[in-house]
Amino acid sequence: MGTLAEVKTSAVSDKRAAMFLDALGRRDYDALSSLLAPNVWFRALLPRKLYDLDNRQEAIATFRSWFGGAADFQVLETDHHTLVSREYIRYRFLLRPDWGPEQWHVIEQVGFFRVKEGSISRLDLVCTGFFPLEELEALDCLRERRPHLELKRA
Repeated sequence: MGTLAEVKTSAVSDKRAAMFLDALGRRDYDALSSLLAPNVWFRALLPRKLYDLDNRQEAIATFRSWFGGAADFQVLETDHHTLVSREYIRYRFLLRPDWGPEQWHVIEQVGFFRVKEGSISRLDLVCTGFFPLEELEALDCLRERRPHLELKRA
C-alpha cells in the first residue's frame, strides 16, 4: 500500500478541471461542451431530483437550465485538485435565477470527474440546491471573504 506522498496527479486532468470551472463560471456552454466526451456519463444528485445522463448534449442542456437564464451571476469560489485518476471540483455561485429574479440565491456543487482520451468521460455532482441569500444569514461572511461583492437589489 502506498503512502499519500506517493499519490500521483495528472497534469492533463488538472488542466481540464481549471478549464471546466472557467467555462462554467463564464457560462460558456460551447467551451464546456468541448471538454466533455460525446458519450459522457453525467450523474447529478439534487435535493429533489437525480440526473443520470449519457451524452454531452443532455449534460450541457442541464447546466444551461440551472445557470443559463440568470440575469445576474457571480462566481464566489472554485476549487479543484487531482487524486490519481479522479478530478475533484467545487464551485459556489451567487445568482438571481430566471425563476426567481427578485432574490439572490447561493448554490454550491461538488463532484468528481474522469478524463479519458483527453475528454471528460464521467462527471458526478452533488448539489446543495438554491438557497435564498437572506435565509443563509451569511451575507457578512460572504462579504468578509469577498469584500468587493456588490449585490444589486431588484
